[in-house]
Amino acid sequence: MIDRLYREFYAVVRRIPRGRVVTYGQVAELAGHPGAARAVGAAMRASTGRGLPWQRVVGKHARNLARVAILDPVGGAVQRHLLEREGVAFTSAGYIRLDHFAWVASHRPRRRRPR
Repeated sequence: MIDRLYREFYAVVRRIPRGRVVTYGQVAELAGHPGAARAVGAAMRASTGRGLPWQRVVGKHARNLARVAILDPVGGAVQRHLLEREGVAFTSAGYIRLDHFAWVASHRPRRRRPR
C-alpha cells in the first residue's frame, strides 16, 4: 500500500517543470490523496532522488508564500541551491512567491473511489 502511494506521489513530482514548485499538500491532492501532505514528505525523504526533482516540492507558509521545509541546514541549503539554479527566486526572508513560481497542473486531481 505505501509503495503504491509513494509511486503516485512520485508520478506527480516528475511532472513539475523546471523552475516551478508545488507544495506537499498540492502533490497529495494531485495524486488523489487530499490531506496527505505529511505522507508526501515521508515519500520525498524515502526517495533515492534519482530522476525525481524532489527539490521542487516545498512547504506552504502563507497564502502566496512557500519555503524550504527541510529542517536539516545542509539539506535545506542543497534544496535552495538546486531551486535557485533552476531560476526560482527567494525573498530576503527566504520565501518563494507562489504567484511567480507555482506550477499549475494541467489536469484536475483524481478522485479516490470509496472503498
